Amino acid sequence: MVVIKGCNFPEEGILYDIENQMWVRFDDDGSITSGLTDIGQHIAGDLLYIKPRKLGKSIGRGKRVAVIESGKYVGPINAPLSGKLIEVNQAVLDDAGLVNRDPYGEGWVFRLKPEKLEKERKDLLAGREAVEALRTKLTREEWDCISDHHG
Repeated sequence: MVVIKGCNFPEEGILYDIENQMWVRFDDDGSITSGLTDIGQHIAGDLLYIKPRKLGKSIGRGKRVAVIESGKYVGPINAPLSGKLIEVNQAVLDDAGLVNRDPYGEGWVFRLKPEKLEKERKDLLAGREAVEALRTKLTREEWDCISDHHG
């Protein structure tokens, strides 16, 4: 686990969509599991509600998979890869705060079956490359996970 400005970023087994503040884990069946990064959930604030798109829908990379709502924010969760939405985490639909408490574990948001993986995988960063890109973005945007005020 790497900590940048108080934000946690696991290095093992996870790739990052830096622009959309999403993480991606490749599953054994060829699908991906994804959710908000630690900084993504901090920026959004205490989540109250997640409204996903319909299962089976094909979603383009960078397009909305779900809408999240907190006391101070309503906005999209964008797909880190193009694909078909195959599952939404019922636990986060029942308790959106799971995303805040455990963004890389129980707070995962959705699974999809990638449709353009060969073309789009290069846009996901891992390891040291991801850490440096995250550090640069957090510094440039003046974001952190330490203070009570974000964004």
